Amino acid sequence: MSAPTFAAVVARRHAVHVVAEDDRHIAWLAERPAREGHVIVATKQVLDAVWDLDVAAHAALWTFCREVAQTMREQLPCQRVCVSVIGWVVRHAHVHLVPTDAPGQVPGLDGPPPAPERMAELARRLSAPGSPDARR
Repeated sequence: MSAPTFAAVVARRHAVHVVAEDDRHIAWLAERPAREGHVIVATKQVLDAVWDLDVAAHAALWTFCREVAQTMREQLPCQRVCVSVIGWVVRHAHVHLVPTDAPGQVPGLDGPPPAPERMAELARRLSAPGSPDARR
């Protein structure tokens, strides 16, 4: 049996432990948590990724996430709530909020350093037109 879609969660066709909800978002405890208290926040609007949200919906998502994270810090307790937006496996705009007490409690983003020339090229490609780039 395959995992339920987030659309099924939003439509209440798949039961989860909801911790917060408003008219645009739903937050629930992850069924396979990275750490105890790991919360998934999803938009009720079914879109592929957070970057597909319009500006107002994007801002509303982060405001809702902030409120959930503040509650997590108060109630669990934890030192920090780390944020992860992977956006690959589940094709639905969502954010992971993971309570932590020490470094290394969520997977890191470290990789091997690129060559300086490659970094310069990437910076040139990603810089907005007209913006200063101190490393050129």
